[in-house]
Amino acid sequence: MDNHPNIALPFEDEYQGFEIYVEPNPDHYNEGFVWSISKNDECLDEGIEFDIQMAIDAAREAITAFENGAN
Repeated sequence: MDNHPNIALPFEDEYQGFEIYVEPNPDHYNEGFVWSISKNDECLDEGIEFDIQMAIDAAREAITAFENGAN
């Protein structure tokens, strides 16, 4: 598992008007990082990835897909 020590956890960011949240997987028997995207305090999508950067990228891709599907 790649830690990316320059990325502080939990990771919170705003991207294209959505909030991204990434934290270590709370299931201590499985490695990885859970991510979620939300807008107006509503969780719109979530997932799990092997490393932090992959989780951030997956959240940004989900936002792009959400915006493209909303049009």
